[in-house]
Amino acid sequence: MFVMRNSPLNLRAIADAAVTIVDRDGFDALTVSSVAGELGVGPSRLYTHIDGLDGLRYLVATAATRNLTKHVRNAAIGTAGDNALAAIGTAYRAFANDHPGQFASTLLPPRRDHDDLSVANQELLDVFTLVYTAMGLTPTSSRLAARSTRSAIHGFLALEHNSGTTPEHEAEYDHLLATLQHGLLATSHPRPPDNPAPET
Repeated sequence: MFVMRNSPLNLRAIADAAVTIVDRDGFDALTVSSVAGELGVGPSRLYTHIDGLDGLRYLVATAATRNLTKHVRNAAIGTAGDNALAAIGTAYRAFANDHPGQFASTLLPPRRDHDDLSVANQELLDVFTLVYTAMGLTPTSSRLAARSTRSAIHGFLALEHNSGTTPEHEAEYDHLLATLQHGLLATSHPRPPDNPAPET
């Protein structure tokens, strides 16, 4: 149990306690009272730092997205080419399955442009972009690939999160990653036209 003992109450402590709860009990278990109990303080003390349950959910979504980014970034280190997407895709799914409460929070939208959650989402996209740039895609293609592949992966995992994991999902997810990989390789190494224009 996360208990604040003679430590200052701040957003970091509140976020840590909230993440502990959603990891242990699920995202739906998150309440102001549950976090206050985890910290060993009265619920009223939290309202100095957050705007109720919506504020707690936002804190967890931001923290969880950063935790996911760290997990994916660590998986990407030392990988290249055909192995890169498989590595980050596997890490992404492992995080979603190992931390379902945190993953559920990442489905929340940012509150506004350039807020903390928007920045955290961009940092996750940046990991994908760097991987695709290393694969030989142009900066523009890398950014487009980052958005499309992250959306595909996140969408699959959101459906899996809502329906529950089944043995069939393993093959389906592998197929998704293979399909994305095939498309990326075709983009980074485009096939020459079948009928090239004659030289003049």
